Amino acid sequence: MRLGCLLFFLVIALSALNVQAQSIDPNSVDVKSVNVDDLSDAQIMRMIQEMEKRGLSEQQVIALAQARGMSREQIAKMQQRINEIKLTGGTAANQQTSGTGMTDTFGMTESIKMPVDSAVVDQRIFGFSFFNNENLTFEPNINLPVPPSYVLGPGDEILIDVWGVSQQSYNLPIDKNGSINIPNVGPVQVGGLSQEAAQKRIFSKLTSIYSDLKSSNPRTFASINVGTVKSIKVNVIGEVFLPGTYTLPGTATAFNALYLSGGPNKEGSFRNIQVIRNGELEATLDVYEFLIRGKSDINVPLSDGDVILVPTYEKRVKVGGEFKRNGIFEAKGEEKVSDLVEYAGGFTENAYTHRIELYRTTSRQRAFKDVLADSFDKILVQSGDSVFAGSVLERFENKVSIEGAVYRPGNYELTEGLTLKQLIDNADGVREDVFLNRGLVTRLMDDLTLQNITFNVGEVLRGEKDIELKREDMVTISSIDDLREIRTVEIYGEVQYPGEFDYNEDMTLSDLVFKSGGFKESASEAFIEISRRLSYEEAQKAGDKIAHVYQFTISRNLKMNGEDAKFILSPYDQVFVRQSPGYEDKSVVNVRGEVNYAGQFSLTSKKERVSTIIQRAGGLSPNAYAKGAMLTRKVEVSQKVKRLREQLVASDTSLVFDDLGFDVVSIDLEKILKHPGKKDDIFLQDGDELVIPRELQTVKVTGGVLNPLSASYIEGKSLKHYVRSGGGFSLRAKKGKSYVIYPNGAAASTKSFLFFRSYPKVMPGSEVVVPEKPQKEPLPATAWIAMASALASLSLTIVTIADRMK
Repeated sequence: MRLGCLLFFLVIALSALNVQAQSIDPNSVDVKSVNVDDLSDAQIMRMIQEMEKRGLSEQQVIALAQARGMSREQIAKMQQRINEIKLTGGTAANQQTSGTGMTDTFGMTESIKMPVDSAVVDQRIFGFSFFNNENLTFEPNINLPVPPSYVLGPGDEILIDVWGVSQQSYNLPIDKNGSINIPNVGPVQVGGLSQEAAQKRIFSKLTSIYSDLKSSNPRTFASINVGTVKSIKVNVIGEVFLPGTYTLPGTATAFNALYLSGGPNKEGSFRNIQVIRNGELEATLDVYEFLIRGKSDINVPLSDGDVILVPTYEKRVKVGGEFKRNGIFEAKGEEKVSDLVEYAGGFTENAYTHRIELYRTTSRQRAFKDVLADSFDKILVQSGDSVFAGSVLERFENKVSIEGAVYRPGNYELTEGLTLKQLIDNADGVREDVFLNRGLVTRLMDDLTLQNITFNVGEVLRGEKDIELKREDMVTISSIDDLREIRTVEIYGEVQYPGEFDYNEDMTLSDLVFKSGGFKESASEAFIEISRRLSYEEAQKAGDKIAHVYQFTISRNLKMNGEDAKFILSPYDQVFVRQSPGYEDKSVVNVRGEVNYAGQFSLTSKKERVSTIIQRAGGLSPNAYAKGAMLTRKVEVSQKVKRLREQLVASDTSLVFDDLGFDVVSIDLEKILKHPGKKDDIFLQDGDELVIPRELQTVKVTGGVLNPLSASYIEGKSLKHYVRSGGGFSLRAKKGKSYVIYPNGAAASTKSFLFFRSYPKVMPGSEVVVPEKPQKEPLPATAWIAMASALASLSLTIVTIADRMK
């Protein structure tokens, strides 16, 4: 906020604090004695609002503050108060000023727009949003220049600037008697005069002290303008949302007052708004003239004490259908259907304009009337009428179409006498693949049923026969391919792009391999198989045979010899290119851990063993723990197996499938290296990973023990020793099911014989697992009651039987 603006509006706030009258002279306020600490947040907020509203320049505000003698100390305090209001968002001030309006320089509070609950009005009423629209405002604007016809009165301020040889400025308020007091001139009566007339009178009075103003070659000049504009009070009554007395700037118009009152309500008229001045009708406003025709001269300026009367509407008509504006419109006097069409913005592009449906309410019931286009300006509308415009039919009066084997299919104009042959010519004729034996005309009959008319395309093209076309006829001419299956061939196996291909006449096996990108490196040239379905004639007879199979040899340069080169593919043939028997993709295994040369190794043979890979890796390092070596093998689960597993889990929730992507293969590397080539020395596969760890010094204990942990390995100690290291077995431990998982992935369980248990041996890096019994839920009280009841019944039965046996 600029400093000068704050000073000016401080004067305004002080005026509101010290003076209770409706008009005051701001020059009488002593700004030197102002204490900013005494001002409320609401008053400071009004200063900001007044500044924005009045749009005064910074030079004007600073000059006024300096003239009033405000101290720099008070200016600094004001800046601090403004910053505090900005930090709090002006909440308290807003709460105090909301709905009360703005206080002007002379103590009168200008009214503000109050919100109108749109739920209380029919939103379809045309014109309602005009005075209740967030994007359209008719708030009075005091920054506009005062028109020459503006009538001056008490509260207005006259600004006189004299420059040239003589220089002087006057700010002269008009007093209650309608006069201004010009120093060295005296009172000048200007109240009741227009601005233009007042300027002439004041100029004439100034010449008495500035004679040079009226000379033929003046060196002194004067400018006379209206400064601060007085506030006026007007009464808005009748059918408006918020009737009452409103305070407005003296330049306000009727629309400004209607805007503040929310405009006509549900029963109010937009077309007969009356402005009453001094008990006589001054003007009648028709808002439609502004909304529809843009006439702004109907918005008359207001004077103090004016009354704006909004009577009830005379007629209202509902408009719907294919009009540009649908809603409820007000009619008056002798207005006709044509006027209503104009208010509705006219017809849309899809409107049926030859007739309008008019629904009318009589004194007893409703009536319907057809209003033809030539009667729009003859039929008077009545209150309660409903007008509806229908849409054009979704049909064409002069359209035919052609589709299929012609060069330019589409829609065509139906000219008088148009024939089928002419339509084909208009479509640039038939294509070469046309099916000449039959075409079809689909015709829409008078009763809207469809009729098929067949014709021979060849006869029509030769001029032997022809058909005269009618509205909405659809001509279909097929191609040869339209009347048979889509002809394809398929190739699978070891080619670059296997799949389905369009069949071409005289296509050979070499052509199809060429279209599929040629052979892969893995393809076998000597074993290519073609499967051909039975012919139409063969399929007429029942039998076991379902296809013919042919085998061929083709070189990689796609050449075939002898009779094979003459073999022509047929539609729907399937070609299978097999893989060469000895072809294998590269197979790689990964060796990690304690070997001299860890890394990836390519398999050289399908029978390469673990011992060979260890040898190629440079053997085990000195720190290697051979007994802990683990081999993992990649496992790929097909989509079919995954879906089968999902079905099994859905039927049995106890099933669990691990999709880790690998299996652990139990090996004894120490034994393998001592006896290479034996059965324990297994063959490796692509993706295998062999991990040789260092010797671990711990044993992990998990499961049903009191304190699961990893204990130091002590050679010769049994499983129970490590369980005791974990605090011993828990209450739910299944001691006889304890087992050991060894570092290589193998496991060994506890064996029992009579009352004796034989626990498995523990090695470095092993994991001791003690399973736990499932936790049982205790029986509820109701179950115990049921059991007691059953026992009591059983006891009673036994006693009864015993008595009968005596």
